Amino acid sequence: MDIKKQTDLIFEPIPLDKNYQFQLPKNAQELFIDIEPDIILNGFHYKSDNSPLLLLYFQGNAKNLQNFLDNHSIILDWGYNVVTFDYRGFGKSTGQIESEFNMYADAEKVYDYALELGYKPENIILYGYSMGTSQAAYLATKKKAKAVILESPYSSIAEISIFGDNAPDFRLNTGNRAHEILIPSLIIHGELDDIITPDHAERIFSNIEISDKKLVLIPKGGHGNLKDREEYGSTFNKFISKL
Repeated sequence: MDIKKQTDLIFEPIPLDKNYQFQLPKNAQELFIDIEPDIILNGFHYKSDNSPLLLLYFQGNAKNLQNFLDNHSIILDWGYNVVTFDYRGFGKSTGQIESEFNMYADAEKVYDYALELGYKPENIILYGYSMGTSQAAYLATKKKAKAVILESPYSSIAEISIFGDNAPDFRLNTGNRAHEILIPSLIIHGELDDIITPDHAERIFSNIEISDKKLVLIPKGGHGNLKDREEYGSTFNKFISKL
């Protein structure tokens, strides 16, 4: 199947002009991460004086960093350092996603960039939301990290009913990979999520073989609205405080 048809099916990027100015919060700096000679990923680094921990955040499948700032930036209020970025073709990032390999290789490059910023592997928490959970889970099996957090994860692309098996080059099978995750793991999912149903989270959770794992289903929570719930921040911070 044509790659462009597959990427058009599962990704909804909104490009931004290279001169677009983000209104970044205080203590945040825009980043440009060299991936390949013609591929540069745009992101930002939020620095906190309150913790040595870094949340390495992998976004969902749509829009760009402005959407993160508008709808997901609550995590900046928790007192941790944060690095996040736009995927290829999203926002000001160049290139196009062409394969599952692209996604994982880029995730490794961003992880390595975090090390260059001075963060120690034992202080890095891999945090994926929706589409980004596959990259976070992948890194959890390949790189040293303190923990992994998966918010609204999917066990594979083919198991998401709106996609089905129409993107065979993007298996992104976290369900199969989960048994390789050997670091503390938190999975949080909306009980009423009808886009990625909670059985995805349950399959991933059951396949993680270590005991230091937790699954939280937010009552009446959907997809993309968990950040509005009181349990959201307390669940994350309670998990992190026990690491």
